[in-house]
Amino acid sequence: MKLTVIIPAAGKGLRLNLPYSKEIMRINRDQALIDYTFDLFDGMGRDDVEFIVVINEQKTDIIKYLAKYKSKYNVSFTYQDPNELEYTGAIKSAKNLFGEYNIVLLPDTILTLFKGQNLVRELHDCLETGGFVFLFKYESDEATLSTKGCLKLNSKKQVIDYEDKPSQNFSRFDGYWCGFGFKKATFDNCISFMEKSTLKIDDPQLGIEQTKLFGRKVIEIKDYKDLGTWDQLIKLVPEKY
Repeated sequence: MKLTVIIPAAGKGLRLNLPYSKEIMRINRDQALIDYTFDLFDGMGRDDVEFIVVINEQKTDIIKYLAKYKSKYNVSFTYQDPNELEYTGAIKSAKNLFGEYNIVLLPDTILTLFKGQNLVRELHDCLETGGFVFLFKYESDEATLSTKGCLKLNSKKQVIDYEDKPSQNFSRFDGYWCGFGFKKATFDNCISFMEKSTLKIDDPQLGIEQTKLFGRKVIEIKDYKDLGTWDQLIKLVPEKY
């Protein structure tokens, strides 16, 4: 299975308000935020994985920074369609570059796997059987859930409900997604539902039961840090140093 990694990096970065793209902010001398996404595929090469980075016209510094990977991976860049909104719009803007097997990962986060966990193998198995899968972290903190794409699971760890950034009734959710994989053929069906949740568009004709999200098993991950705010970045410093 050759995997296409889609990295939506077209946000304006208003929460950090840096004079450069937040995705290339250095965490240490050798590593920026976006490198953590590439590190998940360390040991793989050009024949195994390729990357698509979605940017806006103000973030061309990301192109220069990621030239460090040019001898190892195919890395493509595309602009977000200005008529498309939010992270879902950024992903949709890369549709013409999708492969058969795809995963969306956010470039200002650190995703930690369990020891011995093989993410690519788990992705392959889930996509072959269901066409879609969320990377998932259990969470009960209401402040955290209010900023995430929240999921409710049944006893078999299958998705039965979804809401992006809920404002109430947090106890109905078990946690949130940290990324998601999809086969090209299932994309339109799934992203339409997710986008309407993000944009708070009520569509009684499109419930989760009518999508490939419903009943899909999740891939649980060990830890997930969203480093899009200064509060989260400051918390990271004692952990690393």
